[in-house]
Amino acid sequence: MFFYHQATMKKNFTYDFLIQSVNEKRLRYFYLVMISGSMRQAAEILDIDQAGISRQIQVFEQELNIKLFERKGRNIIPTEAAYIVLDYFKEQMRCENALFHQLHELKQSRQQNVSVVSSEGFIYTLINQVLKPVNQQYADLSIRLELMDVNYIVRLVAEGKADLGLAYNPPLHPDVCILGQKNDPAILAVPFNHPLTKLKRAIRFEELSAFRFAVMPLGYGFRQIMDSELARTQTSLDIGLVTNSMSALKNYVAAGHGISILRAVDVHQEVGSKHIQMLPLDSELCSQAQSQLLMRKHVTVSDSCRVLIRQIQTSFGLTAITDV
Repeated sequence: MFFYHQATMKKNFTYDFLIQSVNEKRLRYFYLVMISGSMRQAAEILDIDQAGISRQIQVFEQELNIKLFERKGRNIIPTEAAYIVLDYFKEQMRCENALFHQLHELKQSRQQNVSVVSSEGFIYTLINQVLKPVNQQYADLSIRLELMDVNYIVRLVAEGKADLGLAYNPPLHPDVCILGQKNDPAILAVPFNHPLTKLKRAIRFEELSAFRFAVMPLGYGFRQIMDSELARTQTSLDIGLVTNSMSALKNYVAAGHGISILRAVDVHQEVGSKHIQMLPLDSELCSQAQSQLLMRKHVTVSDSCRVLIRQIQTSFGLTAITDV
């Protein structure tokens, strides 16, 4: 199909050109024939008469002025031209999907809604130091906050189901960028005057097997660090409690039931009241653990979300890694 277009540039210059258009309906019929392998199966998918789709393919070939299929009996064999058209269709679909994704991102950026997924350990600072100044600047801002393990945090951010993620020692993901991070070592939390405090040095993982332990479930940052070090040192633990509650871990230790791996900031109140003591761990992985602010790559960031990001970076003392 061709149509004639004339354009005028300024008063003394005109140019003429022909624009060739591919019929979208017949292009999609062609695609179904290609992926199904026959006119009959394509017709069944579309719930139309086989002769109808055959006519559409013939018209499509006439419009393109090239043979797309060689017919041998009841079989059809795609020509080289067919594969070129197939590549064109796939590229068109990719561009179309990208268009709708960008429009969706633009629409979302104009709404005063931000979805945040986080580990429990970040909640106190989020509520007490982040939300107040952000809400003062954006009174209509609505924040959806959900708590989950580090693997789900990365997954939801990567899939675009959450705008921001706050995670402890998260795994890398090709679709996720780090907006800010800080060194946040994992420490050993023990009851006050625990026998390990008498060692006056960093505690080796091999020395932990003699004591009852409270741990996070699989998928949490602390648990991943711990499991890696246990595997490295070939150490097993006497696990007395498995919980996804930070509060339960701290109370378990403070009550004298056992020990656990946490961050210094998680137990600062209990340390101040002399219910818990913090001990360093003899582990490079623990000493290099990081808290990170995550976002999906290549997204449009609203002004309100940008303010929230800046406030999170400031309140948590994160070093900015990716500019937004």
